[in-house]
Amino acid sequence: MRTASLRTRLTWLIIAVQVGVLIPLGVLSYQRELSEMDHLLDGRLAQAGRTLGTLIEHVSTLSAHGAGNAVLPDDTLRGVMVRVHERNFEPEVGFQAYAGDGHLLAATANLASLPPPPTTERGFRDLSLQDQTWRIFTLKNRAGLVIRIGERSDNRRAITRALVMEHTLPLIIGLPLLALLASWAVGRGLRPLDRLAEHLARRLPGSRQPVAVDDAPREITPLLLTLNQQIERLEDTIEREHRFAGDVAHELRTPLAATMIHLESAQIAGSAAEVDAMLRSAQLSLARLARRIEQILALARLESGAASEQRTTIELVGLTTEVIEELAPLIAEKDIELSLTTNTGRIPVSGHEVALTAMFRNLIENALRYSESSGRVDVSIQREASAVIIAISDDGPGIPADRREAVFERFHREVGGESRGYGLGLSIVQRAIQLHQAHIELLASPFGHGLQVRIRMTSADG
Repeated sequence: MRTASLRTRLTWLIIAVQVGVLIPLGVLSYQRELSEMDHLLDGRLAQAGRTLGTLIEHVSTLSAHGAGNAVLPDDTLRGVMVRVHERNFEPEVGFQAYAGDGHLLAATANLASLPPPPTTERGFRDLSLQDQTWRIFTLKNRAGLVIRIGERSDNRRAITRALVMEHTLPLIIGLPLLALLASWAVGRGLRPLDRLAEHLARRLPGSRQPVAVDDAPREITPLLLTLNQQIERLEDTIEREHRFAGDVAHELRTPLAATMIHLESAQIAGSAAEVDAMLRSAQLSLARLARRIEQILALARLESGAASEQRTTIELVGLTTEVIEELAPLIAEKDIELSLTTNTGRIPVSGHEVALTAMFRNLIENALRYSESSGRVDVSIQREASAVIIAISDDGPGIPADRREAVFERFHREVGGESRGYGLGLSIVQRAIQLHQAHIELLASPFGHGLQVRIRMTSADG
């Protein structure tokens, strides 16, 4: 099923609102106009009755005094017929005139058959006569004459319907025009969305230029802000993917090549000792390869923001102890004297466990690998007011002061250094530092030679 466009939805909603408002208003207007028309026609009927009574009274007075050639009203007015001319909305009317003693003085043919009204009848009433409903007004004037005058109700309704139609017809004709104008107005109002679609269609892949629409309405501004944020995140994700592919190609090329060389050398070796030596070298290259893959994946996880989604309270001393236990084989292999010192039993921080674990693992592992056999590594975690100071010191060769900033770059290796150099390790540490708004600096080791990595971060209750 095809989904209606936004323009179509808005157009039909506007039309529905117009119809939903105009129809009830039309019904109320019709009812009010009907009531007003009834009052107006009743007033006209009452006025005509009083006028008729005055005329009959005047004619009777002239006749009683023998004025001129006047004829008795009984002979003059009886049987008067008022015809209906529908072309000018003239209603069919009739009347009866009675003397004070109940004698009929005059009547129209259409009401001549009505019996005399009760002596108490006054005012308006509806009366059925010959399958027609009449609106009757009865009055008694000061001369004692009883006047009954009426008009047919269907004539009243015809006049009302004609007036209603006269007022409704423009609305009926105007509704389709309103629908067309509403469709045009909605299309014009949605033009910024069309310009936005055109702008996105022309946008080049990889562009970080913010999306902007000239004279954008306020309602579209939040959409543009969100869209620009999503585009920025998407571009960051694509860039990380490209960088990750470059990381893999860069870091894995050397270990893979070394492994292949050692295996080929083992195939052509002349003695079992040579084969064994080449296989051990290949095994060592594979171990380095595994470490590189682990570091690349850790860096990719940190850069993708997986570790920054939710902060939790982490106890640093326990986390560091687990990392040291994980590195126990390397400590035992090099016979390193490793110590963990702290000035309190528990040091909680608010952070990301994955990032902090990767940070400690890389720092301690680098210190172990750069220390000579039977060397020393000291891990210190100290609580100072609202801050936590982390210091990891070794007695290895260290890094000259003028080159310490450069080691945080990806794949950096010190000139003349071995392949075991810092590589991605400090890039991972740097990313973890950024996630926790911490501060890191590289200092001279307190052991006289070597390196100390010092980190300052905020405690959980700081």
